[in-house]
Amino acid sequence: MAGQSIFEIGRRLKHVKENDLAHGQFGKWLETVNLNQNVANKMMKIASTEKLNYATSHNLGMQALYEIATLPEVERTKEHTTSTGEAKTPDEMTVKELRYLKKQLKQCDEEKSHLESQLEQAQRSESIARKQLEE
Repeated sequence: MAGQSIFEIGRRLKHVKENDLAHGQFGKWLETVNLNQNVANKMMKIASTEKLNYATSHNLGMQALYEIATLPEVERTKEHTTSTGEAKTPDEMTVKELRYLKKQLKQCDEEKSHLESQLEQAQRSESIARKQLEE
């Protein structure tokens, strides 16, 4: 029920923000309904996330749903290994496990980026060396 409510509230907040208020008025309107801007943003992010598994996420809380919604789309349905060595999909994970997963994914992206940079540098060096040999 909690997850379902979060999706619905997020959809309604997004509608109000996009259709009912002038630009810059959303924050003021949130104050009138006593809703924190950060909470509202998380709910809208959850509601706007394509292919979030509604069937299994209806019993998840807002923080878990937000962590899943901010994962790269391709990672949301894959099975991952948690810090304890268990294999779980994101909708089966705790918030702590989701944060660990996101940290691991970020580290992998940074390592990949670093390796790609090294490869480009090596290719440039190779190209320069070939040109020097041809001269």
